[in-house]
Amino acid sequence: MDLKKHPFFREIDADSAESLRRSAMLQKLERGTVIFEEGELSDTLYLVLEGQVAFSKALPRRGFLQVSSCKEGDSFGEIGIITSDRRSLRAVAATDCVIACIPGAAVVSYLSKLPGPVQGILQSLIGHLNVTTHHFVDDRVRQEKMALVGNMTNTIIHDFKNPFCLISLSAQMLRQRHRDDASQQLCQNIEKQVDRMVTMVTELAEFSRGEHSIVKTRISLPEFFDEFRALNQPYFEQSKVSIDIKPPKGVVLGSKAKLIRVFQNLISNAIEAFGEKEGNIRVTGTLKPSDKVVEIQVEDNADGIPESIREHLFEPFVSFGKREGTGLGTAIARSIVEAHGGDIRFRTETGRGTVFIITLPLAR
Repeated sequence: MDLKKHPFFREIDADSAESLRRSAMLQKLERGTVIFEEGELSDTLYLVLEGQVAFSKALPRRGFLQVSSCKEGDSFGEIGIITSDRRSLRAVAATDCVIACIPGAAVVSYLSKLPGPVQGILQSLIGHLNVTTHHFVDDRVRQEKMALVGNMTNTIIHDFKNPFCLISLSAQMLRQRHRDDASQQLCQNIEKQVDRMVTMVTELAEFSRGEHSIVKTRISLPEFFDEFRALNQPYFEQSKVSIDIKPPKGVVLGSKAKLIRVFQNLISNAIEAFGEKEGNIRVTGTLKPSDKVVEIQVEDNADGIPESIREHLFEPFVSFGKREGTGLGTAIARSIVEAHGGDIRFRTETGRGTVFIITLPLAR
């Protein structure tokens, strides 16, 4: 396509169009050439004269996710010029192509000469469009990640099924051979931990599909937290953190395994927040019969949740300062609590600590 015939100039007066064309620089690009990277300054308008250009979003440790593309006769890069934002996507030549590069200053100069508040209106409209595009891209990236998590989890369930069965069978055989109380308790803990691992992986698969299967039973909170402490006592003893659990004497309806996952995540995160330092974690509760709910608080005196992630703490793939993990723990915890008809929230203060408040309906 000849530069003069590009649709971009169709509604522009002849003198202005000619001025913009004189400022343009033609480039022939081979397939795979990076035109600009995500995060770079927006200083050029691009007109596609031949070929196709693809736009993609960087995925953590997984390359790029293609979001959109443009072809001969299209233009791109104008949003950043008008709003002065950095590039939100990466642009790459999807085929051998020819593009015309018009300096952003020339485009802004043209817009400034238009009558009335055109430039201001354009900036406002494009600003709204930009926000919508960011939400769309973020949602696409999140969907891609969740699909990956689902596929990975299904593979893990399949591969781990035989080892889990062998571990459980071995524990049962040991219980039959060794009848003393200590051996019985150790074997019972092994079986419970295997069940817990199976449950955790299954929950991850359910979360990636946006669902939760819950078989509710009556759960006495004192008994629940006694079992929770017994399951985690070896882990608690390895840390320098003092853990004090004083639950209320209430009964809720729910899945014991899933609620254990919630408190396991919150307390594990709190322990990790202390690092090598000593500290305290307190689990307390308050019955609210008038509201027919129980409030359970998990409180620590660590350094508090970093401000950079507070707003998005319960969203998937949000974590801070961890080399391991998926960033799904708190998101899964919230989904479990909400599936029980409850609510989870927090308050935090830098240098003072964090309190998570979990509200669950009381059993009738």
